Amino acid sequence: MKKPESWNGRDCLRHKRAHRPFKKSKLDLNGFTPIFNLVEFPKALEFEQLTVIYPNLEDYQESLEISLALLQKGKPLPAVDILIVAMCIRRNLVLCTKDNHFTSIKSVRNNFKIELTK
Repeated sequence: MKKPESWNGRDCLRHKRAHRPFKKSKLDLNGFTPIFNLVEFPKALEFEQLTVIYPNLEDYQESLEISLALLQKGKPLPAVDILIVAMCIRRNLVLCTKDNHFTSIKSVRNNFKIELTK
């Protein structure tokens, strides 16, 4: 795993379900992944082109604001998922995921970029 040096607007933050299938010979992943994915799926360490990113204080503040906005709309999401969204927004990353529940974020943050994968 390498550490991030700079952010590119079209880089993709890979959500945990976008890592599957985990056959290294069949899948070459690159982009970014949050540390939470590695805690839950340590095999992601096998993908040398993935850059691990960590949340900072501003990410937590942004996630709280997103969480409150979603709650007001009656569309709450799990805390870790909201934190991942905040990390994407603040770094201008596209979230690549199979979880379509992330699309509800667009109702409270129109600058959120998402790419649903199959």
